[in-house]
Amino acid sequence: MTIREILSRAGKYLKERNIEDPSKEAGLLLSWLLDKDFGYLYAHDDRDLDGFEAERFWNLIERRGNHEPYAYITGRCEFMSIPFEVNPHVLIPRPDTEVLAEAAIYFLGKQEYFRPEFRSLYTLPPKPSYTGLDIGTGSGCLAVSIAKLAGNIFFDAVDISRDALETARRNAALNKVDKRINFIESDFLSDSFSPGRKYDIIVSNPPYIPEGDIPSLMPSVRNFEPYGALAGGEDGLVFYREIARKAPILLETLGIIAVECGFDQADQVKQIFEKNNFACAVLKDFSGINRTVIARYKV
Repeated sequence: MTIREILSRAGKYLKERNIEDPSKEAGLLLSWLLDKDFGYLYAHDDRDLDGFEAERFWNLIERRGNHEPYAYITGRCEFMSIPFEVNPHVLIPRPDTEVLAEAAIYFLGKQEYFRPEFRSLYTLPPKPSYTGLDIGTGSGCLAVSIAKLAGNIFFDAVDISRDALETARRNAALNKVDKRINFIESDFLSDSFSPGRKYDIIVSNPPYIPEGDIPSLMPSVRNFEPYGALAGGEDGLVFYREIARKAPILLETLGIIAVECGFDQADQVKQIFEKNNFACAVLKDFSGINRTVIARYKV
């Protein structure tokens, strides 16, 4: 079977299973399998696949047709143009979270990450290096990307999942920042959580989906991504309350908190921090949705 023939068949198969942009998905999987760029497929669409290649490709297509995410099938994704390993132990990094990462890097003095909407935001007092806490690190995408692109910060990265932390450690090593990130297996929601130090910046993309909403999520999310990285308690706000409550023992006086929240949660998250003596700002994601809340103690 030629590349053209099998891609046509695969595209129809994925379309029948309600996979968005099925032809592109099929092409991406085949280019990954063959270790060729996307253009190769169209320049050599009359090439015959051998039986082994065709069998492996169709196995990938069936997995994608079952709504398994592309990133889990290939075991990789990019965040902030940086490569990351991903697997079902960790949430797949989303482009919208890059706004949070860019803001954090800007706070650390990297003017090249300035965006107009950052104009009114806070910045950290200049110093040779900073300390950061990443709550619910998962794949490590926030701690790793900020450490790599800012270059002047040392992180503690916390997660309750040992498997997630192992993935994050590999991502830190992959991106050569493993010497600047300390990984901690701990339950942030526990009253006993206390790293014993304060931080210049706290970042988090915590679980924020209300538990009752999980069954209505897309199959690719609810059936494959880790429940513990999705569910944020009855109203989805449990982690924000805990971050605000623990801030006095975690955050330096002039430190900054940056958290991602759900599409309809920004006002509620902002109120949680404001009730705890924080001044807040809200940043929109690439779709224009209020997605990141920035908080700093009122001075």
